[in-house]
Amino acid sequence: MSSWGVPDPVAFVRSNWQLHARIARISPNELLRSIYLSLLDVVEVHTVSVQPSLEMLLDECIRSRLDLHRDVVEVVGRADAPEARRLIKEHAVAGESARLVG
Repeated sequence: MSSWGVPDPVAFVRSNWQLHARIARISPNELLRSIYLSLLDVVEVHTVSVQPSLEMLLDECIRSRLDLHRDVVEVVGRADAPEARRLIKEHAVAGESARLVG
C-alpha cells in the first residue's frame, strides 16, 4: 500500500487486468474475446513493474484509474451503452499515464 492508501502498483495492474478479463469474457464477439484474453495473458507474464509517466505521479495515476474503472463497471452493470462508449474513449486516453516494465 502506498502512502496515499493506493495499492501496490503491480498488484493494482494485475487486479486491473482481472477486471478487463471479466469484461472481455462477457463480450459476444468470440474472436475479439479470445485475442484480448490471450494478449492479457502475455502482458501479465512479462510485466515486472509499473512506472509513472512524466505527466502524473504513480499514486495519482492509480487513483484516477480506480475511479474510471469504477465508473465503467457501473455503466456496464446498467447497460448504458452511450456512457460506456464515452468512458471507453476516456479510458484509452487515460491509459497513457503509466507504463509497464517487463
